[in-house]
Amino acid sequence: MTLTLSLIHEAHSAIKDHIIKTPLEYSGALSKILKTDVYLKLEFLQKTGSFKYRGALFSLTTLKNQGVCTVSTCSAGNHGKGIAKAAKELNMTARIFVPNSVDDAKYQGMIEYGAQVSKSPYPGYDATEVWARQQAALEGLPFISAFNDYTVMAGNGGTLALEILESLEDVGSLVFPVGGGGLGAGLCYYMKETNPTITLIGCQHEDSAGLALSLKHGQAITELEPITTVAGGLEGGVGDRCFDTMKTRINSVSLASEQDIIGAWRWILHNHQYLIEPTAAVTLACLLNGTTKNIQGPAVIVLSGRNVSYQTIKKLIGD
Repeated sequence: MTLTLSLIHEAHSAIKDHIIKTPLEYSGALSKILKTDVYLKLEFLQKTGSFKYRGALFSLTTLKNQGVCTVSTCSAGNHGKGIAKAAKELNMTARIFVPNSVDDAKYQGMIEYGAQVSKSPYPGYDATEVWARQQAALEGLPFISAFNDYTVMAGNGGTLALEILESLEDVGSLVFPVGGGGLGAGLCYYMKETNPTITLIGCQHEDSAGLALSLKHGQAITELEPITTVAGGLEGGVGDRCFDTMKTRINSVSLASEQDIIGAWRWILHNHQYLIEPTAAVTLACLLNGTTKNIQGPAVIVLSGRNVSYQTIKKLIGD
């Protein structure tokens, strides 16, 4: 299997009646700052609070059609929550391994959907995934990568790109967050295959910039040292399959600091009254800090998730 337009259309057909077609909303505030028309893709309104439900549902649907009843995965939170809900709806069993630093809102969400969730001995994603794969092998369970899987890429980024173009055909730029790369790979593939002139900009935490480092070195940097951050979905290396898909299609990568991300989180709450998770705010951070160049309008900014605990919200609001 590989990522193709056919696989993305298959994913769309499989999940379209079970997901929310999230709104594309004009942002007057960002349009004024960037001096071009800017739209926000409100994917944080998706079921389970994140785009990850798309890929999880398509991946599990594919596996169930192959006779699989129990699956395992590793997740910083949103993918696990998506897998948990998809498994519940498909009458499957989900075994999910998470870093011990997982945001409590995401952890509780997986539990509430009935998944079997285990915290690892490690705070970082990459070390947790190594441990998770070992545990899954010991238990004889099939393992679904949170990003480095073609069905996940097709469901996450592929169907989201298709949906964006259904709402706005003449997209000039697309700005999106990048962690492991499952969202970015699907977005990059579908957008460039459909419209090669579109400008694709990935956004990362400057202290865990797996994609930026991979582009610099010409090979996938799949593991990075853990960092302390409120944006856990951005932490860790990039998947090799994701990198292979993005490396010839993405136009640039922008970086944001921890304080940039927190500032952008506050900005969207103040200007749009949207409560998103810090990981989702990295796109805004890279636009507001001035590091993102060559924005061609109309621009679409992906706001990817909303799963953030009350304790984290209190810290983010500060004074």
